[in-house]
Amino acid sequence: MCHARAVAQRAALSLVLPLASLVACSRREFPPGEDLCDGAPCEDATMDLAPDSEPPRDTMDATTEDTAVDATPQDTTADAGQDVAQDLSPEAPTDTAAAPDASPAPDTAPPPDTRPPRDTSPPMDAAPPPDTTPPPDTRPPPDTAPPPDTRTPPDTAPPTGGCVSGVTGTHALRFRWTGSGSGSRATVSYELNTLPDRARWRVSAASRSIGYTPVFVDPFLAEGGLDLSGTVFIDVELSTAGLPAGTRATLAVYGRSFNTTTSGSFAWRTFAGTGAAPSGLVANSAPYRWYRADASAALVPGDASSLLRITPGPPSGSLVVARVELCFEAR
Repeated sequence: MCHARAVAQRAALSLVLPLASLVACSRREFPPGEDLCDGAPCEDATMDLAPDSEPPRDTMDATTEDTAVDATPQDTTADAGQDVAQDLSPEAPTDTAAAPDASPAPDTAPPPDTRPPRDTSPPMDAAPPPDTTPPPDTRPPPDTAPPPDTRTPPDTAPPTGGCVSGVTGTHALRFRWTGSGSGSRATVSYELNTLPDRARWRVSAASRSIGYTPVFVDPFLAEGGLDLSGTVFIDVELSTAGLPAGTRATLAVYGRSFNTTTSGSFAWRTFAGTGAAPSGLVANSAPYRWYRADASAALVPGDASSLLRITPGPPSGSLVVARVELCFEAR
């Protein structure tokens, strides 16, 4: 479309310019006998009009008849003046069509955000930072001194062998009688046996009376113990095997005479021999005490089936026996 318009404009100019030259020549005053169109302008107009008198190939609508009709002297003179003035004016554009806009397309993108980025970090804690230094060690310095020696110092006294009745010895055998109250059944409790041979170790109470039951008495005045009165006796089964020859044996009774007026004593016997404590050795008062007697003749070393029987003695003939101990001192 733009090309066709440009071609038409060029065709119009090719017609108008020669006509304008002819008009200019016609307005000049010449002396009689001179050619009306003599000179370069006329020649140029004639030359320009001759080749362009034919319509251009591109302007198919501009026919010869239209050109002859339109190119009358009055129209040519008037139109040529106006057209030449318009065409030769420096301000008059040759192409009134809107030229294509060669400027870059407007940027429709949103302008860049020039604001500083928002600080998404947590707010600064204005409080002073916590003290992470470890607290001073207020513990007392370790004790580098050697620990005290809590071991029992060596016993420089003669060995007792476990004897508690007040005599020295190397081996001991001990038991006691217990009950649940006065008049209850007395039972034996084994406390100690350090003899070399402990295979034989049994204690019982019996009587020559039929239907006897051991009785526990005297729990209010003292610890209480077995009622050893009348025909009641204590049998101790033990073994003296392993004891060296010449070993001394001590029999000790812990209790009192079970008589309000007189004291008492005790006696013993084995298959090897017999023995008795002095008459009245055991007091009838409390508290209980240990009463001892030498029984070496009845308890000989090397007897693997020894049987010791203990009975009450004069003058009361009645005892409360809480504990019994046999202490052996090897020589």
